[in-house]
This record gives sequence, structure tokens and C-alpha cells, in this order.
Amino acid sequence: MKQQSLFDALGRMGTRIDPRTSWVGYLCASGATLALGITLLNPSVSQDLAFLERLVFWFVHVALAIVILEGVQIIIGRFRVAAKLPPLLLVLAGGVIGALVFAALSLFALEQLIWLPAPNLGGDDATIMEFFKEFRSSGGQVVLFWVLLNAPRLLMLSQQQNDGQETVQPRTDGPAEADKGKVDPDLVELLARIPVNLGRDIVALSAELHYLRVYTTQGNTLILMSFSRAVSAVRIIPGMVVHRSHWVALKHVESLQGQGAGLVCKLVTGLSVPVSRANRAALRAAMTERGIKDAERGARDLAVGAAGPTDERRAG
Repeated sequence: MKQQSLFDALGRMGTRIDPRTSWVGYLCASGATLALGITLLNPSVSQDLAFLERLVFWFVHVALAIVILEGVQIIIGRFRVAAKLPPLLLVLAGGVIGALVFAALSLFALEQLIWLPAPNLGGDDATIMEFFKEFRSSGGQVVLFWVLLNAPRLLMLSQQQNDGQETVQPRTDGPAEADKGKVDPDLVELLARIPVNLGRDIVALSAELHYLRVYTTQGNTLILMSFSRAVSAVRIIPGMVVHRSHWVALKHVESLQGQGAGLVCKLVTGLSVPVSRANRAALRAAMTERGIKDAERGARDLAVGAAGPTDERRAG
């Protein structure tokens, strides 16, 4: 049993880091390949280092750049103005801001940590000049690197839009939205980005860093939207965040299953979503409440069905 649980855990981990399906895995694989490639090319800035030192030097630089760029992109995506920008422009903005942050860290901290001598910055004017020199040297490469990393997914997003998507006005099932007579623009944006052939019956949302995986009863798709904005957008749908990067619609939860020391939420589509320890009690309570409501609804339907023929006989 323990061996099977270990295999299951390794299988889930493999899925999460698979570069073909996981953005995190794709970033790791691309970053490692780039760092190894630069190490083998042996540019002048690291020529005085031994091979292993050079490998560590470039792995640290590439890893830091990816972390900074991803962090900046996530922060930008949380602002509503991001919804008005085309995906390519949004990625470019993240690349430029990330390149500025990377240049500062590379100049004032990173190179001193990994064997390179500290630059003689002099006064404030010299410091500013050195910063712009560093940005001019690495900024364009960092931005290009970030755009190229995102290019496959940007092309996929563009293809989804070119396939033809309808503007869908969501139903205001939630009482708060219905009373106000307003529709959340984030919800309109979310639904508009889902391909038409996937329908609009959302099963789950999963964060893949600055991208969002949307699962429906007909399949799944990847869109450029922050997880926090998406969760806020679907608040009219009965559901809850079961993990820091997963939201599920309660009506589509089939069962809760224990896996080792963890808990997994099994959905009607076959998707399994991990449930964090902090959210287990709330999810079980929500499922119990849903079960009671389903039972009450079933009893009412049964009563109506039983009363129907009697009413017909009386009418006859």
C-alpha cells in the first residue's frame, strides 16, 4: 500500500514538472538548457572560472532571472489594467521591469556572491552609470529570453482567439450580483478567453504561475490571467479554494480520497486536485452541506413525482 502511494506521489510530481504540460517544468527545463549552453559557449565574463564554477555561475544567473521575471509577471497580472493589454505587450512589460530588477541585483549583489570582484562604483553618479551600463548590457537579452520563453504559449493563446470565440454574458446566479444588476468584468474576461468548444461549465481553476489552467466539463485550456483575479471572478459559482493554487466548483466534486497523509479532491471529469491541510475541514463541511441540499432536493422531486399521478387521476 505504501509502495503504491509512493508511486502515485511520484506520478503526480512527474505530471507537475513535465515540460510538455507544466509551465513550471517548462521553465526549469528551458532554464537548465540555457545555463548549460552558455556555460559551454564560455563567454568572456566567466572565462577565468573553472568549468564547475562557470556552470554554477550561469545556473544562478539564469535561475535568478527566471524567478524575478516570473514574480514581476505575477504581480502585474493582479492589476485589472492587465486585462486591457494584449498578452504579448503584457509579457514585454514584465520582461522590461524584470530586466531592470535583474540588472540591479546582478550589479550590487549577485556577482559579488559568486567569485567576481566587486565593481568600483565611486559616488552616486558612478553608481547610476554602472547600473545603466549593466542594464544596457543584459536588459535586451533578458527581455528577449522572457519573450521567447513565453512564445509557445502566446502563440497558443493567439490561436485560441483566432479560432473564434463568442462574447458570453454570464448568468448572475449569485444574489449579490443579481441584486446589483451588474456583471463582474473579470468574469466576462475569463469566460471570453475560454474556447467556445469547451463550454462555460467551469469545473476547476489551477494556477500555473502567471498563467491559469481552466478546466470545464469538456476539457481544459490555458489562459493569461492571475489566479486571484479568476477566483474573485467566479465567486457567483458555489466553490472554494482547496489549495493555494487550486479552486473547485463544489457541484463537480465527486469524492474526497485520502492519499497517504494527504487528501485529494476527485472531480467528475476524473481530475484530482490536492487539498491543503488548512482547507480540509471547510471542504468537508461544504460537501456535507451540499449532500443535505441534494437530499432535500431529491425528496422534493420524489414528492412531486408521487403527487403527479394522483393529481391526474383526480382531474380525470
